[in-house]
Amino acid sequence: MGEFFYGLMHPLPNAVMTVIMGILAVYWLFTFLFGVGVDDLGFDVDVDVPEADVPDADISGAGTEAGTDTGDSEQEVAAEKSPGLFMRFLNFVNIGRVPFMLVLSTFKFFVWVGSLVTTSLVNVTSWGLYSLFILIPIAIAAVFFTKFATNPMVRFFREIGYKGEDAIDFLGRSGKMLSTIKGEKIGTAEFTIDNNPIKLSVKSLGGDEIKYGDYVVVMDESEDKKYYLVNRELSIRNF
Repeated sequence: MGEFFYGLMHPLPNAVMTVIMGILAVYWLFTFLFGVGVDDLGFDVDVDVPEADVPDADISGAGTEAGTDTGDSEQEVAAEKSPGLFMRFLNFVNIGRVPFMLVLSTFKFFVWVGSLVTTSLVNVTSWGLYSLFILIPIAIAAVFFTKFATNPMVRFFREIGYKGEDAIDFLGRSGKMLSTIKGEKIGTAEFTIDNNPIKLSVKSLGGDEIKYGDYVVVMDESEDKKYYLVNRELSIRNF
């Protein structure tokens, strides 16, 4: 038994992953016993994973007559509507179809098991801190294992009516500028949602200068969903 626990904490990669799995075990214990979820523990993660929206191809005679201009236009629209690389990754591991913490726990479990198996085959004890780098290829492999492990869960959660995590509505939220913006310049502002600081790309709604440290209010979102339009907050905090 002592040798078993020694293997859980040696070498360093095993120790790191064992501690992480211990924290996750405590989280799930509180969840099952007391109904304490992500919101109650104060590290809520809201993920809104968009589905790829592929526009219909125009194969009519009018589309043919339009020539390459029509084709270029369709390609631009398709590019604008295609989800980014990060969103594709979230979609790949089924985040949005399966609860985030369940996917995260599954991923970390595979990394943990992979670390235990790999370090039993490869002696990394003499590597010191560099032994942590062995977790990188293990994590990459764990992504694919997580994908296949969560695939059966997708149908289950769809059947019980799970529709993904609720996205945060930032409209009307107040935050603090972390840069100075004016005209067409896009900067960064920090908003605190449920005690969690969240940084957003923002742009001045009217083009007026908004300085670093000013408090702003989100008025709208850009059409391409890449930044938010803000106005300087009319409050005593800005004076």
